[in-house]
This record gives sequence, structure tokens and C-alpha cells, in this order.
Amino acid sequence: MFGLEIIEIVMLAVGALIVGFSKAGIQGATIPAVAMLAIIFGGKESAGIMLPMLIVGDLVAIFKYGKQGRMRDVLKLMPATILGIVLGSLIGNYLNDQQFKFIMGIIVLVCLILLIIRHLQQKVVELPDNKFLHWFVGIISGFSSMVGNASGPIFNVYILAQNLQKASMIGTTAWFFFLMNLLKVPFHVFLWGTITWDTMKYTAFSLPFIGIGAVIGIWIIHNISEKTYKYLIMFTTAIAAVRLLL
Repeated sequence: MFGLEIIEIVMLAVGALIVGFSKAGIQGATIPAVAMLAIIFGGKESAGIMLPMLIVGDLVAIFKYGKQGRMRDVLKLMPATILGIVLGSLIGNYLNDQQFKFIMGIIVLVCLILLIIRHLQQKVVELPDNKFLHWFVGIISGFSSMVGNASGPIFNVYILAQNLQKASMIGTTAWFFFLMNLLKVPFHVFLWGTITWDTMKYTAFSLPFIGIGAVIGIWIIHNISEKTYKYLIMFTTAIAAVRLLL
């Protein structure tokens, strides 16, 4: 099917499930899916294949949480985010697949470290509200998202420090990633050529699994301890990062 081995089809389906429940459940938990798709399709091509899946997941998150989002917090990051996307697209255009996967592995490791730091924090550390921080977060988020669809934990560290209510935090994150992912589409289509009519068959295959994943995400939020879930994400992320780097 699709010219993939059975294990690769299973990994694609699991990746779609992860996208769904990370968008409707715990934001930023897509890193294992990023690594799985990179193993199947290679670094750059996997970024294009995964992007429409992420946009579908973003729409689910907006439907559920979008009304609570703070658009002013999203829009003030957009100029820097666009710059990060442009930088990522230009640099990524000159990398071979091995280099691309290596950079993705480094980004995944950095995200894993941020997840661990966030887990170990006893309280949320408030960050200063200034333009330099907004530009730094925007550029890093845009670059890491363009190169590896892996800016979730980076942005989570920032949004957690804004001291927002839970619903507002999730809604703001949903809008930020939806807009950022839409901005990335032209670069994947016209510059990298990683989104084509042919690659959209993987998105079509993934749709039901994204929906199932969203339902699982909502169930997990209500029935499984966040601590246990975080340990699982850290473990799978560590394995995926090592696999990308080897």
C-alpha cells in the first residue's frame, strides 16, 4: 500500500494518531510522530507530508479551544515567525537528507531537554514581556517548525510562562500553530516540492487516525495522569531522537 512496508504503514497511522491527540489533548506532543515520519520518508519529504496532517489537527484544536485564544499574543509573534520560516526554508533547501535528519535529531533532542526542564520545574518561571523575547521565540519557532515540524515544546515553554488560564493557553497555542503551518505551505509547495498531489494521499489516509487520535487525546486528558503521560512522551522522544542521529 502506497509503496510502503506494513511496519511503515503502521508507523504512519500511529503518527497520525499522535498528531490528533496532541492537538486535542496535550499540546506539543507531536515529536515522536515527527521522528517516525522522518524514518519512513526521510527528513525533508516527511516535513511536507506531515504538514497537512498538522493543519487538520490544528483545525480540530481551534474548533475545541479557539474561542479562548488570545490573538494579540499570537500576532505579535508572527513577524519573527515568518522570518524564522524563511530562514529555515532557505537553509533546508541546501541540505541533503542525512544532514536534514541530523538537524531534525538535534532539534528533537533540544525539545526533549525542554520537556524535561519543564517537567522538573516546581513552578512556572515568568519570562519578561519584551520585543527581544518575542522575536527570539518567533524566529526559533518558525525555523524549527519549518525544518522539522518540531517547535511544540519550544513554544510551550514560552506560553506556559505567560501565566494564562488553561483554556486560553491551549486556544492561543492552537491559533499560533495553525497560522504558522499555513504560512509554511507555499514554501513546501513551490520551493521544496515536498507537498504534491501524490503526497496528499498520505494525508487522506491519515484523516481517520487523526480523528481517532483527537478522541483519544480528550480521553487521556480526563483519565490518565499527566505525569505518566509525560514520562511516556519523554521516553518515545528520546528513542526517536537517537534513531534520527544514528
